[in-house]
Amino acid sequence: MAVKRFSKYPGFSGDAIRFEAQVETEAIAPLCRLMDIYEGVAFVRTKNPRQAIVEFWVSPFYVEDFHGIISALKREIPMMMLEERKEAV
Repeated sequence: MAVKRFSKYPGFSGDAIRFEAQVETEAIAPLCRLMDIYEGVAFVRTKNPRQAIVEFWVSPFYVEDFHGIISALKREIPMMMLEERKEAV
């Protein structure tokens, strides 16, 4: 059965770069919604809601785009990048 795709971006498989950031608790939901606009660039999940730490799983193909998006978002949402780690998914 063929997989129906809603995105022009390639599927997410293989290696990923995992970034962590700390934001204000009330900024988690808006951050996730804003990142959804850039479908395919990063998968966002809340790692620790009490400490307001989020993870971004980014394909190596989109790391440069991700950094540009985060730079722009930092003007709207205060965030401190914490960690970057390469993962196999």
